[in-house]
Amino acid sequence: MDLFNPIVPEERQHPHFRFMIQPDFCKPEIEVIKSWADGFIDRDHKFVKEFQTTFNSSFWELYLCACFKELGCTVDFSYETPDFVISSPYGDFIAEATTANEPDGFRPEWDKNVELLDQTSTEDILRLSTIRLSNAISKKYNKYINKYSKLSHVQNQPFVICVSPFDQPFFYFQDSLAIVRVLYAYEASLTVPGTEEGEFIFIGESRSFSVQKSPGVNIKLGLFTDDRMAEVSAIIFNNRATISKVRALAKEGSYPVIFMGSRIVQSGDMTGCQRFVAPRPNYQETILDGLHILINPLAKHPLDLKMFENREVAIHNYEPQTDRYFSEFPDGFLLQRICHAIVSKENTINFKRSLCEQPYQELPPETWAEDDLIYVGGHNGRFYKNHMAHYRGWTIVVFFDSISEEWNALTVKKLCYNIPQFMQANQDNSIASTDISEWFTTKEEAYAAIKQEIDNISQD
Repeated sequence: MDLFNPIVPEERQHPHFRFMIQPDFCKPEIEVIKSWADGFIDRDHKFVKEFQTTFNSSFWELYLCACFKELGCTVDFSYETPDFVISSPYGDFIAEATTANEPDGFRPEWDKNVELLDQTSTEDILRLSTIRLSNAISKKYNKYINKYSKLSHVQNQPFVICVSPFDQPFFYFQDSLAIVRVLYAYEASLTVPGTEEGEFIFIGESRSFSVQKSPGVNIKLGLFTDDRMAEVSAIIFNNRATISKVRALAKEGSYPVIFMGSRIVQSGDMTGCQRFVAPRPNYQETILDGLHILINPLAKHPLDLKMFENREVAIHNYEPQTDRYFSEFPDGFLLQRICHAIVSKENTINFKRSLCEQPYQELPPETWAEDDLIYVGGHNGRFYKNHMAHYRGWTIVVFFDSISEEWNALTVKKLCYNIPQFMQANQDNSIASTDISEWFTTKEEAYAAIKQEIDNISQD
């Protein structure tokens, strides 16, 4: 399978492919990708064309093939579908690859420049990626139900969906936050500054049970918190499986590369992260670095996790009985990594020629219905059963005290869309806030009381 001999006209080549095949420019990187393809069989005779024209989905399949080999698995390519029929020392399983891509009319991942960073927020990245990952997983799940589950070599085997996001510029800043929202409806840990420099104290967690695609259209999250996808055993995910991964594994080439990022550091019962900056070839990375396996605790056919234990792999799971999400990150886990390739202007001419100057579509801003109290979950110390609402330009949080078993409420004069945003606004002295001194037996009473406070303030 000759991946890098062009078989499509230049104008149809993907920008990443066109960048890599410049004469004597990316030889070490090309050798890495060729090694990933060793043993990979093009069963429908379309793979090379797809690699050269759409790139990311084929790149992701080759990366997965290399990972399965590294994990001691054998792939049987004698079956037409699904993508990977796998034998391992810990049991057989089926794996299907997919990518989360940009919506039609949106900016593709390769069309980016530094100036875009100032216009991009992490929350915007997470919202779009959450939508696109949910869409990609749901499509593969439906394909399993309608097609794969009827195949004899698939039946009664664990089924794993392998997904990676390529849905927007700077998609790699999301780490694993979006996929955890999709599967476990988990948004973030809630922390406050400790007494020591750089210390943070865990006080609770924020949940996210839906994501707004457009006003009035919400996508339900938490696919692995109930049995709606019991046929899916796990999700494999790696947001570090990009061209930067190839550069990290390649020998020193014709241009300098600087790697920057952070790794998990485990010390006793303490967990932190250590930043790094290193040039190629001093920087070291493995094929598995940055890989996540996210388990469905309600799967009909559970996947044996032994092949992922004591490797460079993060393991995520959920406990239905306690509604608790948890994760295990090994010491040295690659949490974040980007690279800066120092190349001449001539080497980027063809790549920049692909950049589109026409306006792209964007997600509409998130908006909530006025005076609609919705459950957002999570907990902050002894307070839980959180509900949020927007009212007259204020954001209200109604919560339950687990000790007194009563309800109360807080509000800030800013539109917030999750508990972390609300906490940040409540700590900002320039933003008006208020509460109520009385406690109530129902959330409806607490909600009515805090709205009355807002009405009183608005009339003054």
